[in-house]
Amino acid sequence: MRGLICDDHPLMREALAGAMRDRWPSLALAQAVDFPSAWTLAEAGADLCLIDLDMPGAPPLDGLAGLRARAPDAILVVVTALTDEGVLEAVRSCGVATVLSKNTEAAALLDAIALHAPALEAQEASRLPRRQQEVLNGLSEGLTNKEIARRLGISPATVKIHVARLSTWLRAANRTDAVVRAQRARLL
Repeated sequence: MRGLICDDHPLMREALAGAMRDRWPSLALAQAVDFPSAWTLAEAGADLCLIDLDMPGAPPLDGLAGLRARAPDAILVVVTALTDEGVLEAVRSCGVATVLSKNTEAAALLDAIALHAPALEAQEASRLPRRQQEVLNGLSEGLTNKEIARRLGISPATVKIHVARLSTWLRAANRTDAVVRAQRARLL
């Protein structure tokens, strides 16, 4: 998958890029500082666009329309500091997947992106080691660590390590949450 971060503030662009690379290491990311460069990059190929509405080069709705025209199948996620409900309502009617505030916490932002772009999680699934996939399958069946260990011929301590790694990777609070997140990401 190819992503595009559109924001005229370097710190915001880099923060978003860093968070996204941490969660989806194989996501190819481009960055744009204004709407004209965003349009050019979107035309070159973008599956997901994170867009700040308040960028140089075009009014917000024209900027979005330009992105939609150049990347008609891309998932558009608006991340903005704008609070004008009239503008935000108009933005929501432009075919964006979601509109998020720049005050949103990073984890919630990434979860919202994953919800609207499940292919991101599925793309990373191909990077999931075979043994962790087997442990995840056991979790989805409701097996205990001992039962998974017996099935796989490994120690319960090794299963515990795999469960911890899976929980971290999926950003899950517990085993049940790990299964729910894995199902949402089409890992099961």
